[in-house]
Amino acid sequence: MARLKTLFSLLLTATTTLCLSPAPRANRLSPVVRNGSELLVDGKQWKAVGPNVYWLGLDENVTPPTGEPYDPATKSSYPTKERVTEVMAMVNALGGTMIRAHTLGVSVGNPLSIWPEKGVVNEEAFEIIDWAVYQAGVYGVRLLVPLADNYDYYHGGKYNFLRWAGFDLTQSKDSNNPQIQQFYTNSTIVDTFKEYITAVLTHRNQYNNLTYAEDPTIFAYESGNELLGPIWGDKNCPADWVRDVAKYVKNLAPEKLFFDGTYGINDEHLVIEEVDVFSDHFYPPELIKLKLGINAVEKAGKVYYAGEYDWTGPFLSLSLDSFLKVLEDSPAVGGDSFWSLFGRNGPDCNTFVNHDERFTLQYGNPSNSDDITKRTQLIRKHFVAMSEGKSIDAEEPLPSVPCPAPPPQRTRMR
Repeated sequence: MARLKTLFSLLLTATTTLCLSPAPRANRLSPVVRNGSELLVDGKQWKAVGPNVYWLGLDENVTPPTGEPYDPATKSSYPTKERVTEVMAMVNALGGTMIRAHTLGVSVGNPLSIWPEKGVVNEEAFEIIDWAVYQAGVYGVRLLVPLADNYDYYHGGKYNFLRWAGFDLTQSKDSNNPQIQQFYTNSTIVDTFKEYITAVLTHRNQYNNLTYAEDPTIFAYESGNELLGPIWGDKNCPADWVRDVAKYVKNLAPEKLFFDGTYGINDEHLVIEEVDVFSDHFYPPELIKLKLGINAVEKAGKVYYAGEYDWTGPFLSLSLDSFLKVLEDSPAVGGDSFWSLFGRNGPDCNTFVNHDERFTLQYGNPSNSDDITKRTQLIRKHFVAMSEGKSIDAEEPLPSVPCPAPPPQRTRMR
C-alpha cells in the first residue's frame, strides 16, 4: 500500500490532466431514509444516481494470474482491489452517489461464491466484498445490493435454490416452466433463501468491523434482479413473497431501504408497506413506460428508480437526453443507474477490461469514440443535476481518474 501511495504522489505531481484536489478520507455515512416519494440524508434530499457495476464481488471477464482463485467452468475470478478502488473514484468523477452491485449480494452455486453449496459459507468470497463495501464508504459511494437473480448466470440466482431443493431446472431449458415459481412459493426454498440472506447481512466486515446490516454504506437491499415468472414480462413475483422477504430484511437491518426487484412495476406490490422503492429496466428507453411507472409509484407515495437502461442507442423515438430529463423533472424519481461501468485491469494501468456487450462504459478509455464520450458527458451532466442540483455544460471535459486511483476527490453529502 505504501508503494501505491508513493506511485500516486508521483503521478499527481506529473499529470496536467483535469483532476480535483484530494479531500480527507470519508467518515461513516449517514443512513438514507424515505419520506413519502423522496429520499433523504440528514434531512436533505438525496438522489441515488450511479452505474451498475455487477462484477464488484465476482467477475467473469478477466483470467487471473496462475495460482489465483479461478473457476474455468464459468470463467469467474475475484476482481483485484485496484479495480474495485478505481471504480469508486470513477463514480466520484461522474458525479454519482451510488452503485448497484449484483455480486455483493447474489453469490451462490459457484466455487468462488459466498455459498458455493447450500448452507456452506466460503469466507474467502467475503475478502473482496468487504474491500468493496469499505472502499465505497471511504469514497462516499453508497451501495444498492440485489439478493437474488432471475437468471442462471455465473454468480448464481434463483435456479441454484431450486436445484438445491431437488428441482432439476435450468434457465436454458426451463425459463417457461411453471415449476420455477417454486422459488417463491415453496416454504423450504424460501427458508433456505432467508438463511442465505442472514449469512450475508450478519457478516462482519474485516476492514471497518461493521456487519453489512449495520453499515450505512449499503443503503438498500433489493429483492432481486429482474425477477419474473415463467412468461417473459409477466411481473409474476408474488406479492406475499416480496412482503415476506422485505420484512425479513428489515428485521435484520432496520435502517436499510428495500427495493422491489420485480422486472417492472407490479401494481399489486404498491401497497406493500415494507417496500420503499419500485424500479424498472429499459432496453431500450421508452418514455411512455417510464412515465406510466413513475405516475403509479408516485400515487402510491413511494419512490421510483430506473435500475438499468441502455445509454448507447441508437433509439428509434427519443434521445438519451429526453429520457434523462424526465427522470430529472419527476419529483418521485429517487435516482437511476445506467448499465454498466468498467475500468482498467488494475494493477495494469494500460489495459481496460473488456466485456462483450455494447452497453459497457469504459470510463477514460482513450479509444472511446466521440459519440461514447459525448454520451458519457451527458450522463455526468445528468448525475450532477440529480445529486448536486446544478447544471453543467454537456460538453464539460470529463474529470480524469489516474491509475492507481487517487484518494477521494471531494466531500460527499453524508
